[in-house]
Amino acid sequence: MKALNNTDKQAVLFGNLFLLANKLQAVSDKYLEGDDITAKQWFLVAAINQFSETPPTLSEVSELIGSSRQNVKQLALKLEKKGFLQIEKNKQDTRAYRLVLTEKCHLFWQNRELQDNRFITDITGCLTAQETDNLYEYIDKMLKKTDEIHKSQLSI
Repeated sequence: MKALNNTDKQAVLFGNLFLLANKLQAVSDKYLEGDDITAKQWFLVAAINQFSETPPTLSEVSELIGSSRQNVKQLALKLEKKGFLQIEKNKQDTRAYRLVLTEKCHLFWQNRELQDNRFITDITGCLTAQETDNLYEYIDKMLKKTDEIHKSQLSI
């Protein structure tokens, strides 16, 4: 097998990022299936938790996770049915909806914190501390670049 040049490596890396995302979702869904929550729902709750003062709007969370407002709303509706969040009209702007995590949600995640940390460590534990630092930096760099590209596409 011949050595890959940089362009070939970039193409393989690009494909492998999609492959990794699919595999992470599959193993995470399997891990969470007994708790009747999906990896995407877990990700939405984690994103909402990033907003500390005021519960975020659908649009704010959509922007943060890089998903459409409609997709976020569908996930939020499913979590609302399970009692994990409430979708409330924004008092200042009645066109906007805020996503408010419930006490049930906070208790659910609090009770599984150690278990979830072990699950994440099982996946990322194959990396050294230096590799973790590097990967963190590289992914952050790629996320910033994709945000930049996305913003330029919106302005066309």
